[in-house]
Amino acid sequence: MFRLLVLVCAVALPASHAIPVDPSSSPSGQISTFQQPSPVSFASSPSASMSPSVGMMQPTAVAGRVVEPVAFSAVRASDKSQKSNSKIFFDTTLSDIGFGWNSRSSEFICFYPGSYFFTFTAISDSGSHFKAALMKNSDEVVVAWGERVGYQSASNSVILNLDKNDRVYLNIKEGEIYETSKTGRGYTSFSGFRIY
Repeated sequence: MFRLLVLVCAVALPASHAIPVDPSSSPSGQISTFQQPSPVSFASSPSASMSPSVGMMQPTAVAGRVVEPVAFSAVRASDKSQKSNSKIFFDTTLSDIGFGWNSRSSEFICFYPGSYFFTFTAISDSGSHFKAALMKNSDEVVVAWGERVGYQSASNSVILNLDKNDRVYLNIKEGEIYETSKTGRGYTSFSGFRIY
């Protein structure tokens, strides 16, 4: 029965795609081995290629599309933007690459449409909770919540698809955030960069 099954497999499969068989697995040891499958080439595919030595898919660059680098990072909420129902303005811009970050309005304004990653963090005051929201235009997208017990840190992240002139910024929806009195550093931060 086993020999019949092997014979059917040998007839049904071309030699280049046959299943290798170990002769030692047969009680009689008389089963012949089939030829190992040769690596399949995907060279004609624009998005992937096969490496014959390892048989693994290797990504290739997407032709005809240049992704301009865009990144920013800002810290330290200003004194006027630490309480409820206020937009968070940042005192310090740590990095600003490409087009988008407006330090005066403390918001990201999309120049290159695409997908962007954003992250933010804040700390609650010792006697107050806070709810901070990342806004896209006038819509609340994600929030971070810090409890009122002690100084509680909270953060959130999101990937957004943006069109030209979309605005992304932070609002304090509830409570109050805490900021250090030392200049040059901050507990509140807002960062983002372009993915694609």
